[in-house]
Amino acid sequence: MPPIRPVELHPIIIHFPIALLLTSVALDFLAIFFRRWGLADAATWLLVFGVPSAAFALLSGWVSEKYITVGTAGQLLHYHKIAAVSASGLFGLLLVIRLVWLAPRIFPAVVAFIPATRALMADADRALRIALPRLYEPKLPRIVVVLYMFLSVVAVILLGITGYLGGALVYDHGVATSSGLIPALLTAL
Repeated sequence: MPPIRPVELHPIIIHFPIALLLTSVALDFLAIFFRRWGLADAATWLLVFGVPSAAFALLSGWVSEKYITVGTAGQLLHYHKIAAVSASGLFGLLLVIRLVWLAPRIFPAVVAFIPATRALMADADRALRIALPRLYEPKLPRIVVVLYMFLSVVAVILLGITGYLGGALVYDHGVATSSGLIPALLTAL
């Protein structure tokens, strides 16, 4: 088997963040609909793993770009990159919001896992109680949850646009294929 070329890494890697991030949003909706907060916890973990994997996928795309001939698809590649960076950035923002939202639950877990952080976590907890006291209420205001879910839907739409444009680059323009044969083969069918 020949070694994997750098241009082949991006299509291998990209499926993981897509699956993780889409499933995270789906679990959030299911958690709200069924009022099963364990699903929201699972969605958090998927987001924790999905955002860094999306960053890695972005990096692999930039590396792949150095090894391809774009030809007439230059503008399409540009839009693909804008959509990918936008989707990844928005999912990154959602992760930051989620971690701040969960900070009151995270601080005690960190102290239990790493006892030496007790003073640091106590200071962070006090600062957060002053800055965002609503996080410590039993239930977040509905508007906060609605806004978060709206941003999640926008991120999913951006992710879908990114995937569509990436598919168009490969299947319509033959970008990153050894000889551009895929569009010719699809036309022949």
